[in-house]
Amino acid sequence: MTDDERDDEYDDYDDGEFEPLAEPRDVEPVRTRGQGLRLGVSLVVAGLLVGAIVAVGTVVVGSFAQSEAGLCRITWAPCTELSLGSVKALSGVDLPDGTRVESGFSRESDRSPEFRAVVTLPEGALFSLSTDYGELDGNQSALVPAVDDADITAVRYWLRFEQPSGSVSAAAQGIDAQGRMVILFDTHRLE
Repeated sequence: MTDDERDDEYDDYDDGEFEPLAEPRDVEPVRTRGQGLRLGVSLVVAGLLVGAIVAVGTVVVGSFAQSEAGLCRITWAPCTELSLGSVKALSGVDLPDGTRVESGFSRESDRSPEFRAVVTLPEGALFSLSTDYGELDGNQSALVPAVDDADITAVRYWLRFEQPSGSVSAAAQGIDAQGRMVILFDTHRLE
């Protein structure tokens, strides 16, 4: 293409035959069908993704941070059980050898310590909480944990106030169906 041919081609644009390209035009609004449904589905999917990320994150963090301090109570991470030594230290009671920790949880918080454990003493073990706790009569049993197991009989309730922290250490002691002594320890702030 020669220069003269190009000039002739550009001259056609100067004749005013074409509308300017950047001029605004009025367009009527058109509603797209299903727009609300798509928005709702998008929000639900986004919520599920965030929830899944949080759930997986707590399990991963918790699996690396298992402890007796009870991170598992805060997250969905697996718990580690309290050892017998920890139960002895937290309850302030020297339990006999052969005692089995059925379940346990402890957590130190800003306000006060929390501790809960269920232990089963070995068969034939003679043990009393009287040196560490004061026995309660039936009218004061609201201060101590309820024994949910129907197989536990001859339940006695014990209480000890912790002066510096303002918390109360309570215990429920009973006999299970096999004749073994079961003790439920519970330490919490008295509100």
